[in-house]
Amino acid sequence: MRQVVFGALLGACVWPWAVGAGPFDGLYRPNYDWALAWDCESVGQDGGALAIDDTTLTAVENSCTLSDPVDVRDMAAVLYDATCTGDGGASAGRIMLMAHDFGLYVIRDGFVLDWISCEAG
Repeated sequence: MRQVVFGALLGACVWPWAVGAGPFDGLYRPNYDWALAWDCESVGQDGGALAIDDTTLTAVENSCTLSDPVDVRDMAAVLYDATCTGDGGASAGRIMLMAHDFGLYVIRDGFVLDWISCEAG
């Protein structure tokens, strides 16, 4: 009986990763006063949600494929290579995603964005 319960608990813990869920998957909006009216439904639209789904980061009229994840030691953060496309054309670079209590920081060379989870507010 204990083996069955342990196996079920282990399966429940591992299952999200087995289907490709990433550690930052979810819907977000900018965590700034100017974005209080943004909705959490219109993904990728101006005034809508920002999303991370496995290896895809979707922002306003821009999408990035995240690859080659590297855990940042002693931090709740992962550094990715990013290949992005959108209205401004194509670009490549590094993006670090770092979790905080209510969402995450999106860090690129030269700037940091604060995204709040749609579940948090």
